[in-house]
Amino acid sequence: MIAPASSSPAVSVGRGGERLLERLDLLGEIAALAEGRLPPDVAVRTAATAKRAGERLEHGATHTVVALAGATGSGKSSMFNALAGSDLATVGVRRPTTASTQAAVFTADGTLGADAAGLLDWLGVRRYAVVIEPALAGLVLLDLPDHDSTSAGHRQEVDRMVHVVDVFIWVVDPQKYADAALHEGYLRRFAGHADVTLVALNHVDTLPTDARRAALEDLGRLLTADGLTIARPGLLGKITGKGAGVRLFGVSARTGEGIDDLRGELGARVGERRALVARLDADVDWIADDLEFAIGSVKPGPVPVAATRQLGAALASAGGVDGVVDAVADAHRIRGRQAAGWPPTRWLTRLRPDPLRRLGLDRRRESNATEAAAVPRTSLPPPSPIAAAGVSSAIRRLVDDTAEGLPPVWRRRIVQAADARRGDLDDAIDRAVGAARLPTEQPRWWRALGAVQRVLAGVLVVGLLWLVVLGVVAWLRLPGLPTPRLGEVPWPTVLAVGGAVLGVLLAIAARWATAVGARGRAGRARRTLVDATTEVGERLVVQPVDEELRTLAKLHTLSGRLHS
Repeated sequence: MIAPASSSPAVSVGRGGERLLERLDLLGEIAALAEGRLPPDVAVRTAATAKRAGERLEHGATHTVVALAGATGSGKSSMFNALAGSDLATVGVRRPTTASTQAAVFTADGTLGADAAGLLDWLGVRRYAVVIEPALAGLVLLDLPDHDSTSAGHRQEVDRMVHVVDVFIWVVDPQKYADAALHEGYLRRFAGHADVTLVALNHVDTLPTDARRAALEDLGRLLTADGLTIARPGLLGKITGKGAGVRLFGVSARTGEGIDDLRGELGARVGERRALVARLDADVDWIADDLEFAIGSVKPGPVPVAATRQLGAALASAGGVDGVVDAVADAHRIRGRQAAGWPPTRWLTRLRPDPLRRLGLDRRRESNATEAAAVPRTSLPPPSPIAAAGVSSAIRRLVDDTAEGLPPVWRRRIVQAADARRGDLDDAIDRAVGAARLPTEQPRWWRALGAVQRVLAGVLVVGLLWLVVLGVVAWLRLPGLPTPRLGEVPWPTVLAVGGAVLGVLLAIAARWATAVGARGRAGRARRTLVDATTEVGERLVVQPVDEELRTLAKLHTLSGRLHS
């Protein structure tokens, strides 16, 4: 049993690790944003890769973890013993004997350091042996259970380990090297990891020379079909860097043929301390390809201004803005008649209720303290089904204009953002309409004309009273009163008729001017109310969508940087 390391190993990623660390930082940012914005499988793999890479890097690149994996009877346990130089693993003839992963830790002095102990603990390896061999110091060689075992636990252990080791060695034999379980389940799936993949054709001692060469060539053809690039032949102890491809060995664990070449390759990889970086780089490349496919090539932009305006107009219609605009115009006409109309008929206008007061929108008598208080609800009716459908249509158009060309999962996120506060729209629109500063102030000319109308009404009254007095005197047959004349017309008649005619004419002129003003105020009120409902749409719909779009655009940018 491995005890916990007494001290944390120094974190070092070796040569070429700086760019890897940058990419892992990007991957961490992507993982933080991935949930709900990427296909679930991609999001899970992104987060798992970032977490796994971070944990592996905590153990540094001092040790290189190499896993021997293969099918039942491939001879990987025999190869494990041959590479270790002693019988550490039990070798079976018919049945698989490796039930759990075991390790050989190669050191220069036979001491298992805290860093190696911590690495084994993270790998979950409880069975290990320390091998003294300075040429391979730093190598952690794992013997995995058979990947084709009938035991589900064995297969799960292999599947777990292939995600955490630095280098794969797939051990195959001449009879089963074309096994579909190996090629489809592992080699093809990890084709992007060719730089950290070795394939050893074991038992070549059982084949004649020509058959051996043909088997290696056929195995190379199968690996190429799996998407693995075959490394060019040459000095096996020299690592040529990324892009070299998978290396193919013909070996015999029984006779030792090819084992020295394989050990030389492992020694070179351990000495270079680059296998960890190459493995994690391949993992990030794998995720980067998935992200590029899932995210697509279209980078999201902000909500178009036209879509925002269309939404504001739809919200205005749902908020009863047309009725409010008509009420502003009607109120202006009624108040104009009350202020500048002909006094004898003004009382008729008071029989009609004030349209704005009826809707709870009369703000003429509000004090500054009242204006600072909470905006009261209006008396406007709730949106009609047609108006509500118009709002839904405007939101759909906004989503369509914004999400064009984006992946379906991103479109769903935009729809969710647009609908997140849908339930608050009606109340917010009503309050916005109620808080809008409508053009209800009285024009100055109303007051002046009202004063003139009162003077003319007074002139009419004086003329009528004068005529009444003259009539009473004549009816009583009293001596006639002196009556001045304007030409042939008595002044009482001039005053009565003139006051009435001029008052009516001024009232007609005032009514026309008020109607013109009402139309102008209706236009101003409409602009004010549409601006208010547009602000509601921006706050409750556009801003959440824009925030989501900025996040999606950041994901797109991070993915591009990860892939570059």
